[in-house]
Amino acid sequence: MRTAVIGLGKVAERIHLPACKSVSEIDLIAASDTSEERRRSMKEQFSIPHVYADSLEMIATEKPELVMIGTPPEFHKSLSLAAMRSGADVLCEKPFVLSLEDADEVIAEAKKLGRRLAVNTQYRYMSTYRAAKERIAAGEFGRLYFINCWQQMYHPPVFEGAESWRSSLKQSTLFEFGSHPIDLICTFFGELPIDVYANIPRVVQEYDSDVFVQMTLRFSNDRLATLVLNRVSHAPEKYLEMRLDCEKASVRISLGGVARAGIELSRHKGANKPALRLSFVKGGEARVESSGSTRVLAQERNPAFASATAAHLRTFLKNSKSGGTDFESVEHARNILRIIFAGYESARTGQIVKL
Repeated sequence: MRTAVIGLGKVAERIHLPACKSVSEIDLIAASDTSEERRRSMKEQFSIPHVYADSLEMIATEKPELVMIGTPPEFHKSLSLAAMRSGADVLCEKPFVLSLEDADEVIAEAKKLGRRLAVNTQYRYMSTYRAAKERIAAGEFGRLYFINCWQQMYHPPVFEGAESWRSSLKQSTLFEFGSHPIDLICTFFGELPIDVYANIPRVVQEYDSDVFVQMTLRFSNDRLATLVLNRVSHAPEKYLEMRLDCEKASVRISLGGVARAGIELSRHKGANKPALRLSFVKGGEARVESSGSTRVLAQERNPAFASATAAHLRTFLKNSKSGGTDFESVEHARNILRIIFAGYESARTGQIVKL
């Protein structure tokens, strides 16, 4: 499939372009970016035949069948519409667009034109999350009733640099990153939440953005999830941690490098039981914890952001070859955006927001 990439920043270099190069069905024909230096370096590094300063000129000239959009989100709507109207399918980076109204407009245009449209919430394609989802869905661990998800690091928006679009966002962490953990939470529960309640205190006065987010998501049948995103923590970095508590076992999933060696004590049937744990992986790990013991469920030996995007691309291409225009995926992305905005509304009003 003739593919063009819009946006040649760090996400393209680390994720989009490596993913394209690893999928045999993808023919990377062109890319665009406003930076001359990025055009030059990415063209050389990834052997891109043609690079453009103007995205619309690239679309009109190259006539791609697929356009991958990795620009700041303020451009996602206009570029998605332009690409689809030119006859291309679109895989757009998250966050999808700036508002639900924009999402509805883009989805309506995709339906009108019969174009395929998806948002790159690729974490669900990583082997650690897939393995956990499959085992839970099969009933191996009993009913899933609680998910605890958290991120801790010291990375306020100013660390992105003054030239970065992220550095100026007031709705930053939850909007820019939150779609990934919220998508995972909804994927594991197999549905959207009933309501959400969020706190976004200004814990560091100098940062006028959501560097700390605490959110509770309530699901049907007395199931809950909590999400904490802390970008001003001085604790050891945890890129994304999840604990899924089921009736018969818990599953702990770590995204990012894991280096642990030690003996952990777990209380089981009134007694402390030691469990040896050895983990050393660069990408992540899923472990089953039950009855005072722990075992590996799945591991990502290396960072999986690009490989997960490649897996998403393969699924996207498979659907494209089938001739169908399934909009369930992009409508789910729209619902994830709705949950994020509900979180901001809850934090502003101090009220539970029903969905």
